[in-house]
This record gives sequence, C-alpha cells and structure tokens, in this order.
Amino acid sequence: MKDEKKRLISAVHVGKNQLAMDDDTYRSLLNQVTGKTSTLKMSLWELRKVLEAMKSKGFKYKKTSTRRQSPPSRGATVDKLRAIWITMHQHGFVEDGSEAALDAYVRRQTKSENNGEGIAAAAWLQGETCNKVLESLKYWHRREMAAVLKKNGIYSLSGHRKSWPIAKAPYDYVSAAYEGQRL
Repeated sequence: MKDEKKRLISAVHVGKNQLAMDDDTYRSLLNQVTGKTSTLKMSLWELRKVLEAMKSKGFKYKKTSTRRQSPPSRGATVDKLRAIWITMHQHGFVEDGSEAALDAYVRRQTKSENNGEGIAAAAWLQGETCNKVLESLKYWHRREMAAVLKKNGIYSLSGHRKSWPIAKAPYDYVSAAYEGQRL
C-alpha cells in the first residue's frame, strides 16, 4: 500500500511539472479537489481524484509497469542468450521466459565468480564468461530439442555433405529440424 501511495504521489508531481503549474496553482488544485494542500496527507482515493483532475487539464498519465524489462543490450552475444532463453520458453523447455529467470540461470552458471555469488544479470556478462553461458544454454536447448526429435523418429541430421547422429549435430541443424517438425 505504501508503494502505491508513493507511486501516486510521484505521478501527481509529474503532472504538476507536465502542466507547468507554479506552487500556488498546484496547492490550489489540491485544496479544490481534496481540501488538503499536501499529497502526503492524502489517502489513495484522494490522490486518484487529484490525478483525474490533472488529466482533465491535459496531463498525460501512463501507469508504469512493475514488471522488470530487459536492460539495453551490451552486445550481440547477450542478445543471442536472451533470444535462445525466450525461444526455450516458447518451446516449453523453460517455464519462465522472463529476464529475471534468465538472470537466475546466469547466476547459477557463474556461481564460481563474483566471490561465489555469480554474476547477477545477463546484461553484465562479458567476454569469455558470456560465451561460456551462451554455449551452456545452447547445449541445454539442443539436448531438449534432440529428445523431442528422437521421440518423433528422427535420429540423424545431415547438411554440407556430412551426417550426424542427432545428439552430436550442431545446434543450428537441430534447431532447424525442430522448427520444421513444429510446423
């Protein structure tokens, strides 16, 4: 409840700035709507009334999501890591396809680093560590796809004049075969 109140108070202050209200005009609006001149003394219901009054004056309020979004990219390898994680979720191999779940996987895979804590976020991965985590994820994904392909009677793949048993085939070939089976 306190978080909701903080969010609403913050939104009211954003509205004050967006509407370019001076302090007297702002306090007058608060008093008109609620009989109070301070947002700290208002209930959630009163804060919502103030927001509605500001919206009627042209304030464009967007409720922000509390769901964690992917941070900006730091490189192609991290982007590929995210893409494979999301694909694994879409294939049903990973229950939670969120950034937070990927970060938990990264922490587990890197637990020997950062004083035994692991690297806390995929976005912080760099260099060889990032490559190791990516290859680990690809191996897991390939293994899961290969198991499904074997269930469907596919035991080998071929390409570029070479044939592999499904368990040894390169990731891209297994992935392409798996996607072909899903169509």
